[in-house]
Amino acid sequence: MMKNKNKLTRLTLSAALSAILGTTVVLSGCTLNDKQPPAQPESVQHVATFVDVESLFSTSEKKSIAMSKDGKWIAFLKMHNGAHNLFVVAADKPDMTPVPVTNLTDSVDSFIWSANQDEILFSKDHQGNENSQIYRLDLNGKDLRVSTMTRLTHDDTVDYSLLGQSDQDANILVVAANHLTPERIDYFHLSVDTGNLLHTQTNSVNLFETQLSKSGQAALGLALNADNSRSMYRFTDGRWIRVMTTEPGEILEIISFDEESNTAFVAGSIEGRDKQELIKVDLVTKSIETVHLDPKHSSDLHHVVFDEQGQPLIVSYYGGRLRNYPLTDAAAKALQQIQNRFSQDIELKVDKINHKAGQWLLTVSFADRPDQKYAYYPAQDKLTGLLNEAPRFDPAQLGDRQSITYTASDGVEIQAYLTLPKNLNKNLPTIVLPHGGPWARDQWGYSSGYFVPVAHYFANRGYAVLQPNFRGSLGFGKRFVQLGEKNWGTGTMQHDLTDGVNYLIEQGIADKQRVGIMGASYGGYAALAGATFTPDVYKAVISYVGPSSLITLMESFPAHYRPYLGTWYVSVGDPEIAKDRADMESRSPINFVDQIKAPLMLVQGANDPRVTQVESDNIARALAAKNHPLEYILAKDEGHGFMKQDNKLASIVAMEQFFAKHLGGSVSQQVDPAITAHLETLRVNLDRL
Repeated sequence: MMKNKNKLTRLTLSAALSAILGTTVVLSGCTLNDKQPPAQPESVQHVATFVDVESLFSTSEKKSIAMSKDGKWIAFLKMHNGAHNLFVVAADKPDMTPVPVTNLTDSVDSFIWSANQDEILFSKDHQGNENSQIYRLDLNGKDLRVSTMTRLTHDDTVDYSLLGQSDQDANILVVAANHLTPERIDYFHLSVDTGNLLHTQTNSVNLFETQLSKSGQAALGLALNADNSRSMYRFTDGRWIRVMTTEPGEILEIISFDEESNTAFVAGSIEGRDKQELIKVDLVTKSIETVHLDPKHSSDLHHVVFDEQGQPLIVSYYGGRLRNYPLTDAAAKALQQIQNRFSQDIELKVDKINHKAGQWLLTVSFADRPDQKYAYYPAQDKLTGLLNEAPRFDPAQLGDRQSITYTASDGVEIQAYLTLPKNLNKNLPTIVLPHGGPWARDQWGYSSGYFVPVAHYFANRGYAVLQPNFRGSLGFGKRFVQLGEKNWGTGTMQHDLTDGVNYLIEQGIADKQRVGIMGASYGGYAALAGATFTPDVYKAVISYVGPSSLITLMESFPAHYRPYLGTWYVSVGDPEIAKDRADMESRSPINFVDQIKAPLMLVQGANDPRVTQVESDNIARALAAKNHPLEYILAKDEGHGFMKQDNKLASIVAMEQFFAKHLGGSVSQQVDPAITAHLETLRVNLDRL
């Protein structure tokens, strides 16, 4: 649902574009391919203690924990002033109270530690408008509370993305931005000291993903072509030289680039491959070779960790759960030593290795509590936690979350996550929760997506929550993605959701008369499609920043997205082609409001540049004119998904009350009056639409 917030660590416009309508998204365990639902003892009543919304979405939760390059500081994002702000603590005194070094009312989206000492570089937009600006933060080592923030970019109509810092000159930041023309993202050098912006390269081939040279130039990149093929380009002698072009629909993503050997490692489903494999490319001879592929032949390449020589050390794949494959005995031993530290069911991801320090940086994920971060030192077999705290809620009160599979009506296997209330698994009110994107996917870990805690919240209220990775989802191969093409709304992507409902009914888990659907972005569209095209399946519907018209959606994308819409034209349609336009009209819920039976809730950010307020306003007006049961939640200071704490909590409480009213699940009897009061300020007066 939300915009990719990792632009400062490794900008891939591919990730941003694939998440135009999605969240977007990591974590050893085994894949559950069992078609039976997870076993749960039967119970006749819901006895779990309510988990309150403020503890589940706590302001104390830390995000993006990162150590400075000199090992002196640890920084992270945490709620402060109602938004995500930067906090810092001395690495040698982790028990000290971290200090907020920004006091913003708009969330920091992402940050990196600068190569310059005591310096952080971060990015934020304004109230969700997605025109990110870049800032420098100078830490005052004597008193962190008086650290100095300097804005380095100054055009609020431009989206500036920090690609990295020059290895040869730490004063030079490499930036991608539509600064010269709204329609094209070019490359610039931004001075850390002065804020001076120097145009260095014109992106004449519409690159959406780049790797940098040591001097800070875009040296290798990928372009998305109008026919949905991809081309790799090398920047040589002042111009872009094409290395290869894929067939339409094939996926190619750059993982690493070695400037000295003229080689790159890529993830690719090219030349007959269905699943993305780890491939080595010789940029001079243009030859390729597979280095690693999924031993189970079921999943795309997910993550790679490299050794000190730049060669693959650990390769990971994600089906229903993460699977790590160490490529050396030493790496296998280290992974096992880490795994042995934990008695719980976990997923273990090696984020990266600091070879100079002999340090592995790890993320440990759980189903029922936030991620934990660790530093591991293989030479000493030492594991050190990085500011981990117990959650504000009791994990034992959350539901049971497992990966399952079911068979769609046409025989295709669909992987999904099912979250059930403790000790309940029969005849439950049920919520189908499709992810955004749709070129994204759901995962198992609590921190893997915004809606995993939401799923737990509703399971705690007595609901079964199903999150299917329907056709079009990433991670399951090229063919699985292609099966979603032109299947929005009335095709197999939507049928996969209906088949998931039928599966839960057949298993006795779901009460057929108490099924609802809720989603954000593409998931919001799927919710509206469920209401219009399968009106007898769902008894309550929530669309969160969901498009009601495929035509207005496609026509509203910002200008600098347009060179990268080849995937959209193939999968959704081109509104300038008459046949496509007619097909898109037939899949647009706004044209079929007369078919809606279920009560509807709309949740929208007024500043959303991708799914604009018009999408919710139009369907709200149409339903209000019919006196159809409707609630409309609108935040004037949000974009594509709610980031501010008061808006987030109020919207979740509104969803809880809505589903309780129409599906009969439990509802909190005690809600902070401040949340209730704020919710009332977000409700749209339907008489004034």
